[in-house]
Amino acid sequence: MKFDAWKFILLVLWALILANLVHAFPDWIAKSFRVLGVLFVVVHLAEYLVFYKKISSRPESPVVAFLMTFFFGIFYWKDYPKGSAAKNS
Repeated sequence: MKFDAWKFILLVLWALILANLVHAFPDWIAKSFRVLGVLFVVVHLAEYLVFYKKISSRPESPVVAFLMTFFFGIFYWKDYPKGSAAKNS
């Protein structure tokens, strides 16, 4: 997996969302991170379901593919070689 700036940004956002669950942030920040967390979960789960065939064609195990899609979304699978992915789209 290639690591780039977008993946780093997503990791930081996930870390802040998780930190919000255990640390008392100011109310407006806490509410923003809760909304962002729900949005991330819904969007990434939907993305996994919609692009299941393409994601499952990756060489990683299904659990790793799910987790990587859950945390990184399109930034995980978008760079997959088009020849292999085209068969499963």
